[in-house]
Amino acid sequence: MMDKLNVFDGGSPCRLQTFASEIESSFNVRDFTAAAHWAIERLADVLSRDDVEGLRLQRPVDLMASARNLMAAADLGRFDVRRFADIVELYLETGIKVNSRGYMGRQFSSVMPVTAVFEMVAAMAPQPASYYEAGQLANVADRLIEEVFGRFIGWAPGSFEMVTTSGASLANMTAALVARNRYLSGSWNGGLAAGRSTRPAIAIGQDAHFSVSRIAGIIGIGQNQVIRLPLNDRRQICPERAAATLDEAATQGLDIFCLIASAGTTAIGANDPLPDLAALAKRRGAWLHVDAAHNGAFLVSDRLRPRLAGLELADSFCLDAHKALFVPALCTLLFYREKGLAETAFPQKDSYVFDPFEDEMTAVQSGVKNFECTKRPAILNLWLAWSLYGPRAFADKLERLVMMTEAAHQYLADQPDFIVPYRPESNILCFVHQPLGVCGNRLSSLQLELRNRVRAAGRYLLSKVDMDGRTMLRMVLMNHRIGLSDIAGMVGEIRRHAREILASNATHGEQNRPFRFEPQE
Repeated sequence: MMDKLNVFDGGSPCRLQTFASEIESSFNVRDFTAAAHWAIERLADVLSRDDVEGLRLQRPVDLMASARNLMAAADLGRFDVRRFADIVELYLETGIKVNSRGYMGRQFSSVMPVTAVFEMVAAMAPQPASYYEAGQLANVADRLIEEVFGRFIGWAPGSFEMVTTSGASLANMTAALVARNRYLSGSWNGGLAAGRSTRPAIAIGQDAHFSVSRIAGIIGIGQNQVIRLPLNDRRQICPERAAATLDEAATQGLDIFCLIASAGTTAIGANDPLPDLAALAKRRGAWLHVDAAHNGAFLVSDRLRPRLAGLELADSFCLDAHKALFVPALCTLLFYREKGLAETAFPQKDSYVFDPFEDEMTAVQSGVKNFECTKRPAILNLWLAWSLYGPRAFADKLERLVMMTEAAHQYLADQPDFIVPYRPESNILCFVHQPLGVCGNRLSSLQLELRNRVRAAGRYLLSKVDMDGRTMLRMVLMNHRIGLSDIAGMVGEIRRHAREILASNATHGEQNRPFRFEPQE
């Protein structure tokens, strides 16, 4: 036996013990305790502050130099808590300030602090969630959250099912695969059959998230078979014009097997008219999937749930708990109205992970139903928060964010130098600052310059969106501490930067055109 050990330890009987000791140094419990205590105190400080702060944007070359300096040049042999602290500080310094009242730019949310603590527990004691034996509580929590949301949706217990995925991009694609395999029953093994008289196609709204537009290319349908459906004046899919568009597609040999609607478009947070689209999809024998990544969380609120009318008619839909249910990313819930369809997305079962016969344990595991094999138990963060606080905690914050966005809309609409073309349906609001005498192309370029200057100043973070060839500023209210005084402060900052931009740039030579917002044809 010693001879066999010597093969691995270089011939020294003591080397194996030394080797084990060196490995153990990087798994030292005292080092973990020191790091955890320091990080928790630092994060508590971040959470306690009430600053108005946006983003500290650094040049990549400068940040790379700072990060490189923190990398160990040689084997240190010991844990350096000061180096750990410097790394954490660099991370906090360069990150988006989701807990600040100046953060209004993205759909990333601050999290319920206790879920972040549990995230550390889950990282140290992992439960890979795809298989029951490896993730027992994670798989049971899936079923419990499934039950809760089934009641909100109004689906009969036991008639539907839910799986969790890492992000809505993956969830949308997975649902589209179920629709494809249903429409082309042999496509998993045989591919998309050649010689068909029609070409399979997917229909999506003009404002669908870019990940939705990718689906056709990923699942083999082809980007040329993506049909863009026209919008109404609220930037929702227009059912009447959509029907005409589908008729025209059919004359070109396109067979729409999947229609993907939105409940909370990324651009302005609009909800498509789901009852009408469900009827349209049913008449054509198409699968209706709803990308409800953002607004799907409205299910937990009695006040906001009516905005999702018709969601119960969808064949599938998804929502991001890491957006509007305030848990760490990534945690997406993917629902199917008919039980048994989830496993048709990936009809492949290998013996080293799947048993030939289902028992009470394998019946609740999700590995056969989603793309991921080693999957974080993200559902546990949502289940934990639900267990500790109940649904009211989620509903209260959601309702506060939506009410504040409506108040911001009214405030901006009352300002003579702001245009607010769309009434918000969620916590997303788009607007344009229009100083006197500025219009046309110059107005669009001004919005981009304003976004850049506001961001660089570091006090507020806004985003921008281009619609119908026009650039607009965009705010997403994810922090419940934001009030009208913060909106007023942001408006004042925009006006200040606009005055500086216009003073330093002559605009007299530009051709101005009226600034209008119209849905795309």
